[in-house]
Amino acid sequence: MDDLVPRLEGLLFPSVAGVAVLSVDVNVDSVNVEVKSSATGHSCPGCGSWSTRVHSSYLRFPVDGPVGGLSLRVRRFVCGNSSCGRRTFVEQIVGLTRRHGR
Repeated sequence: MDDLVPRLEGLLFPSVAGVAVLSVDVNVDSVNVEVKSSATGHSCPGCGSWSTRVHSSYLRFPVDGPVGGLSLRVRRFVCGNSSCGRRTFVEQIVGLTRRHGR
């Protein structure tokens, strides 16, 4: 089972960089995959400053992703640039999420 997770990462997310599979739950009706970003930080969409300071995290359930039953843990970062209009922002994972996406 330990070697199943890396194989699933390559199979389900071949074009998505920086994603780590946390768990896979397989039953008769569905396959549920929990993933998270493996990036150390993210750049603010307002000013471009890099941030590693995590404010919080939450689960997203993108329905237009490459696999059904996907739960994605995303982080909300604090922008460290005092002149930026954004105080916090959510990381986006290219290929899985986009702002205001469903």
